[in-house]
Amino acid sequence: MKRTPQSSITALLEGVEQAKQRKEFNILKDLKELRGNFGKIQKRDYLALIDKLMEKYSVDEAAVIHAALLKKCQAGDMDAIRLWNEMQKESGSGVAEVHIIDNF
Repeated sequence: MKRTPQSSITALLEGVEQAKQRKEFNILKDLKELRGNFGKIQKRDYLALIDKLMEKYSVDEAAVIHAALLKKCQAGDMDAIRLWNEMQKESGSGVAEVHIIDNF
């Protein structure tokens, strides 16, 4: 079976999706792949590939890191808990702070 440009593009997009499902985050590999395909595929398809990679790294990688941090917090890792609290404060997600007022 002869490989067509469209089948190559489909294979690239499927490869990105499979790596995402395996939680494989190798940005250097992905950048090399982008560079290798520059000029070989249509602009629309190249941009679709970039969009998929952006989603992979902005949403999926962050979710994996978040899950790992939560797991450490649940295990009682104090450094992880401190990091979690700092992140919550920075994002303003409603972590309650306790202020002790001593009038004595």
